[in-house]
Order: sequence, then C-alpha cells, then structure tokens
Amino acid sequence: MNKIIDSNNIFVEQFNQLKGRLPGATLPWLASLRSSAIEQFSDCGVPTRRVEEWKYCNLSSGIDPEMVLAGPTVNGINNSLLEAYFIDPMPCHRMVFVNGYFRPDLSEMGVLPAGLSISSVEASLVSHGTLLEEHWMQGHNLTEDRLSGESDPRPHAMVALNTAFASGGAVVHIDRNVSPDGPIHLIYVSVSESGQTAISHPRTLVVAESGAQATIFETFIGKNDGVHWSNALTQVSVGPGARICHYKHQDESASSVHIGTSHVRLAQGSTYNSFVFSNGARASRNEVRVWLEEENVNCILDGVYLASGQQRMDNWTKVDHMAPGGTTHEVYKGVIGDSAHGSFQGKIRVWPNAIHSDARQLNKNLLLSQASEAASKPELEILNDDVQCAHGSTIGDLDEEALFYLKARGMDDATARGLLINAFVGETIDNLADVPIRKYFKNSFDAWLSKVI
Repeated sequence: MNKIIDSNNIFVEQFNQLKGRLPGATLPWLASLRSSAIEQFSDCGVPTRRVEEWKYCNLSSGIDPEMVLAGPTVNGINNSLLEAYFIDPMPCHRMVFVNGYFRPDLSEMGVLPAGLSISSVEASLVSHGTLLEEHWMQGHNLTEDRLSGESDPRPHAMVALNTAFASGGAVVHIDRNVSPDGPIHLIYVSVSESGQTAISHPRTLVVAESGAQATIFETFIGKNDGVHWSNALTQVSVGPGARICHYKHQDESASSVHIGTSHVRLAQGSTYNSFVFSNGARASRNEVRVWLEEENVNCILDGVYLASGQQRMDNWTKVDHMAPGGTTHEVYKGVIGDSAHGSFQGKIRVWPNAIHSDARQLNKNLLLSQASEAASKPELEILNDDVQCAHGSTIGDLDEEALFYLKARGMDDATARGLLINAFVGETIDNLADVPIRKYFKNSFDAWLSKVI
C-alpha cells in the first residue's frame, strides 16, 4: 500500500510544480478541469489488479520514484527514424510529435482541403478553445455509468492523469460532408534521455461533423531503449452519417510502457471502423470504449497483438448499444510466444431500448511456447430480448496435425509454423479496406514473424 501511495504522490507533486506552465493554464475552464482530474487521480491512484478492469495489467510495480514529465527533445529525431513508419505510397497529412510536443520540422501537412482543420493542442486552445472545452469536459465525466447511475472512478485513473498533464497532441476537425483524399497520419515518438524514466501524456481529438469521412492513423514508437511511459488518450466524435476509419500501431521501444485509451461516441447512422496492431513495449494496455448513442450505428473493432520475450499485452474493450439498430462486430487475435503474456477483456452491453441490435465478439489466442500465457474474458450483457448477439473465445497451440501435414510435403519446421501463424493473423489484416495501409500492417507482421520463428 505504501508503494501505491508514494507513486500517487509523485504525479501530484509534479502537477503542483508544473500546472502554471502547462498550455492553457490561464483558461479558467481548463485550470478547473485539470485540478478536478488530478484530485480524481489522487483519490484512485495508479490502477492495480484489484481493479477488475485492470486485473491483467499491474502498472504500480513499475513506477520509478524519480520519474519525470518528458519534455521536448531534438537529439537524434529525424526523418530517417520515421520513414519506416510512413504509409507508402499513400499521400497523407502527417503530424509528428516528440514526447507529445508538435514538431513542424518533421511534419508534412500538405494542402488541407476546405473544411479540414489539423492543429496541435497548444494552437487549438487558442483557435478552437470551445471545441476542446466541450469534448475534454465530456471525456472527463466518465466515472458515472449512464445506465446504472453508479460511479467508480478507479478504472479511469490514467485518463484523469492524462487530463491533468496533457500538453500536446493533435486536434482534427472535419467539417460537414468533407472527405480528405488521404489519411491523417499522427506519429507520436517517445524519447527518454539522461537515464531517467520519463512519462508523456499525448492527447488526440477527432471530431467528424455530419456526413464527413476520414481515415485516422496513429503510430506510437520509441527512439531508443530508455524507459519511457506513454499515457495516451484519443477521443473520437462521429457525427450523423459520418464515417471514420481509425488505425493504430503501437511499436514502442522494448523497455517502455504504453497505455493507450480511445473514447468513441457515435451519432445516428454513423460508422466507426477500428484496427489496433500491437507489437511493441515491455508492458502495454490497449483500451477502447465506444458508445453507440443513436440509431442505426455500425461499429467494427478489430485488433492484433503480438507478444514475445517477456512482454505483457492487455486489451480491454467496452461497447454500449444505447439505441435501436446498432451493429458491433469485434475480433481480437493474439499470438504469444516465449514467456510473454497476452490478455483480452471485452464487454458489449445492450441497453433495454436498444432493440434490433446485432453484437458479435470473438477473441482468439495462439500460444507458441510452453511458457507463454493468454487470458480471455469476453462478455455480453443483454437487457432486452429483441437482439442478435454472440461471443466466443479460444486459446490454443499450433495444430500439430497441420504442422505434420506441411512438413510431410517438404517444408521445414520454421516455414510450416510461419505459414500457420500467417494464416491465423492474415485474415484479420486482409479485411482492411485501404490497400496501402493493409500492406503497411502486413509488412509489420512479417517483420515480427521473422524474429520469432
């Protein structure tokens, strides 16, 4: 218990020292929001396994008592580091952030079409302050369950910490019926210098007005093997009839910690397609929270997590069907080797008035060694009987009969294993609609696979 209390004090003391220097410190609404957020975090602390939603992810044991808030850095960050993560040959609007701070010298915004606004958080506090106030305030009020009315702030402690410290990130506003030609690519680079453990809190806001369509691609990478914590929050608001494709690649450095949270709100007739690909960091958590707030909404949540060595990868999703006619299809697949651990917790809740909902959830895990571990907890909560819902989960090894069949036809063991793993993961990647992005993730998967077989 003392360790948890001390770790909380680290962040509270940092906030008290730095709050006057954070962007927007003179804005009354933001100062009040940040004070409320750090108070919430102080009451809850860094989540431990005693919090059900975090039962497979223990952050408190890795807290460094000398952890510092990461600052902007220029050493060694150049395009040669970033080029491997570019979407080739797709033209795009690219913003690069180092430790959450915007780097215009590394970014390539291109010509923005009328109705598309892309800017940093710091600039948007001046130019789009009302937009940020609306959505940041809304994002902070998550502790109350809107169906039951019960309140539990503990699962949202890291979101509160992000709200308190967020000083950089992207703000994307897509006006009515606007459809940019290429994706909006946001690259977040984590760098730890001077041998100290550093933490950054990047924040992204995407607002798509009615009828808008856009592709958002978030990439999280680390420059070196220094210890860095990235506590990222992405908010997505999809207006009536709008469509957002949201891709994320988590490839942080080998000794880092990544906590990535996405909050998504969907209006009538909108579509949200999400794909998360995780293969980096020592410990990581991918959290996706979706509210289907109005009728006839379509939501697709797909994910692939690849763990080796002693990595720990946690995936937690929750989807609320709040209105009639909503559709959710969710598939997460994990491949876990060596002594790694992968986990999935997913819950779909269908509200009493959300008739004609179609909700399907599937988690599959492939274990590559005797020491690898997987945990899976899919869950449905159905509060009316006029729905179509299903969920499933599997955890298993490579099929020995299939391996024998392939080797009997001349394949060596590594080739046969690679073919089966590729078939397991490949069908999820092949479902991606954007061909250059599909190629990007296929290349990332092939690079990972070549190291583990």
